[in-house]
Amino acid sequence: MSNKNTKQSTPQGLKEQRARRQRINRIKTGIVLFMVAWMILCMVMNVFLMVRVSSLQDQIGILAEKMIERAQVQTPEVQAPSPEAEGDYATYDDPAEAEGEKDEPAQEETPVANEKIRDCIALEDNLRGEDDPMTVYLTFDDGPSKNTPEILAILKKHGVKATFFVTGKEGEEAEQWYQQIVADGHTLGMHSYSHKYSTIYESVDAFSADFNKLHDYLKDVTGVDCRFYRFPGGSSNQVSNIDMNEFIDFLGEKGMTYYDWNVVCGDATSQIYTADELVKNVMTDVVKYKYSVVLMHDAADKDSTVEALEKILQKLEEMDAEILPITEDAQVIHHNLS
Repeated sequence: MSNKNTKQSTPQGLKEQRARRQRINRIKTGIVLFMVAWMILCMVMNVFLMVRVSSLQDQIGILAEKMIERAQVQTPEVQAPSPEAEGDYATYDDPAEAEGEKDEPAQEETPVANEKIRDCIALEDNLRGEDDPMTVYLTFDDGPSKNTPEILAILKKHGVKATFFVTGKEGEEAEQWYQQIVADGHTLGMHSYSHKYSTIYESVDAFSADFNKLHDYLKDVTGVDCRFYRFPGGSSNQVSNIDMNEFIDFLGEKGMTYYDWNVVCGDATSQIYTADELVKNVMTDVVKYKYSVVLMHDAADKDSTVEALEKILQKLEEMDAEILPITEDAQVIHHNLS
C-alpha cells in the first residue's frame, strides 16, 4: 500500500496522472465539439431542404407551363391543336366599352363586371381557309427584362404593335421599361406580380392580393389601368389545386379580359430551340388560324427569341398578315376548361 502511494507521489506518477486527465479532457472536448458540429449541420441541412422544397414547387409550376406549351408545339402540322392541348376559342367585345365611356380616362372609370368572361372564338370558327386573311397578335410574357429595349426597337422598326403581359419588376430601370412599352403604343397586360404558382394559386384571396399589387403598381408607374390578364401557365394549367373557374370569376368581377394562346414559339420549353426553329414553330401554326395569339417570352435568357422576332415579322409581312396589339376589339383566345 505504501509502495503504491509512494509511486503515485513520485514525479513519474504525477506525470502519468496529468497525461491521463489531458487525454480524458481532449476526449470530452472532442465529444462536445462533435455534438455542436452535428447540431449545426442538422440546422443547415434543414434550412437547405426548406429552400429546396420551395424551389421545387416553383419549378413544378414552370414545368407544367412548359408541358402545356410543348404539347402545342408538337401538334401535328396538318391539323389544328386538339381540344385537350389547346381548347376551343371565341370572341366578344368587352362590355366595359359601354356607350359614353370611351372618351373618359381609363383610370377614372369604374370597371364593369365582365359577364362574358368565358366567351371566346370557337376553334372550328377560327380555322383558316386558303383565301382567309390572317390576323396575328404577338404577345410577350414575363417581362420586362434586359431584352425589352431590343424587342421594342425591332417592333418599332417594323411599325408593329404587340402586347406585353408583364410581371412585377421593381427599380428605376424596370419602371423605364414599363413606361417605354406604353409610350411606344403597345398594350400593357398583367401576368401576375410574383409569377410564383404556389403563392398566387393558393387561394382566391392570395390571387386577389397578387392581382391588386401588380395592377396598382403598373397604374402608379405608367398611368395605365390594365384590363387584360394572362394566367401563369394559362387558364388550363394543372398546377392550381383550386378550380381555375374561381379565378376566372374573380377577373370577371374586376371587368378584366383574360387571354390564353393558340400558337407558341417554344421559347419556354426545356428544349433549347435555335432562332430558326422558333421561327418555324410560329410560322407552322399561324397559317392554321384566322386569328392567332402567339406566345413568346421577354426574359433575360431569351436572346434566341429576340433574334427570331425579326425573322418572324419579315415572314408575316411577306404573307400580308395583319399584326395587331390586343385591344377591346380583339378576338379572344381561351383554352378549353372542363
